[in-house]
Amino acid sequence: MKRLRKRIILQLLRIFSMPKVRHEIARYAKAFAGEANRYTTGLREEAAGTRDAFQILARYIRKERLSKEDKKQFQRQIYSLLKGIGVFVPPMLIPLPFVGTILLIIMDRLLLSMNIQILPASFYPEDKKMLLTPESVEEELEEVLKQRD
Repeated sequence: MKRLRKRIILQLLRIFSMPKVRHEIARYAKAFAGEANRYTTGLREEAAGTRDAFQILARYIRKERLSKEDKKQFQRQIYSLLKGIGVFVPPMLIPLPFVGTILLIIMDRLLLSMNIQILPASFYPEDKKMLLTPESVEEELEEVLKQRD
């Protein structure tokens, strides 16, 4: 049994040390890092926007006068907050660890490939780089085909 395990490990080491496989693993790691950065940046921006919205709400409660821009910003942020709650909470109710997070990521990526954004706007970069959209997939395929020619 130990010999079989050792042979399997050696075979896996040979496979993962191949240049093409290492390149693909590095590409997936870079994509994962980009996704993680997108989610952390989105959460940070949502937290800042929510803080601003609550400051506007506090001014309203103190009966201070609000500008039209403050009212619009408050509406946008509350809409974004409710949208985020509606998307984040249901998958997180699944009792298994990390399953809800993985489900959320898969759902976001799948819907994003159909140009449907389910998360608040702060989770999607304005330049749309590193997003899995039909356009980005076509561009990546064109680049791969050009490299092969």
